[in-house]
Amino acid sequence: MIKINNLTMTYNLGKENEFKALDNISLEIKGGELVAIIGKSGAGKSTLLHIIGCIDNYESGEYYLDSELIKLLKEKKAARIRNEKIGIVMQDYALIEDFTALENVMIPLDFAKNKNGNNKKIALEILELVGMRDIAKKKVKNMSGGQKQRVAIARAMVNNPKILLADEPTGALDSNTSEDIMKLFTDLNKKYETTVIIVTHDMDIAEKCGRIIELSDGKIIESQ
Repeated sequence: MIKINNLTMTYNLGKENEFKALDNISLEIKGGELVAIIGKSGAGKSTLLHIIGCIDNYESGEYYLDSELIKLLKEKKAARIRNEKIGIVMQDYALIEDFTALENVMIPLDFAKNKNGNNKKIALEILELVGMRDIAKKKVKNMSGGQKQRVAIARAMVNNPKILLADEPTGALDSNTSEDIMKLFTDLNKKYETTVIIVTHDMDIAEKCGRIIELSDGKIIESQ
């Protein structure tokens, strides 16, 4: 599903503050895997996640998603791939605070290529899946961190993506809520065979994944 060969990404190339975020890395992630990407701050974790999610481009190397070479995509095509194949849970949730849970989850459906007129029904079903149907009409600004994270996961899953990416999904949550969120990722991975890739600095979270990839200074130093 995901194949990366000799991928390099440098920020501010040729400038005094040049920084090599990823340095000639190669990896493969198969469909249905539950993978943790770990490493210290600045190791390149989020950069790698953003490239896999077709949010950012890369300097050199190759990234194949379902055998399609992802390189310097035009934004329209990148947006289509993100909407159809990839769900992304951002570190800060990236929800619209004045919207309800239901309204937030319906946003990707409004941009879907194949509209079926059942957006509300689909959104309510995915909110029920993550245990949030009872607060479907509650505004995000009135929610707890754990509730926001579940709504963010529901929004990421609403188009039934093949890949679910999560950037530090438990970083701002207490330990009990973190356990609940991780169980939700595990259940989604098992029930739907969704490929789940989690960036985390929390080894307790990482060890619940089927595989751990460790980055340091933009390089993979261990994959198990």
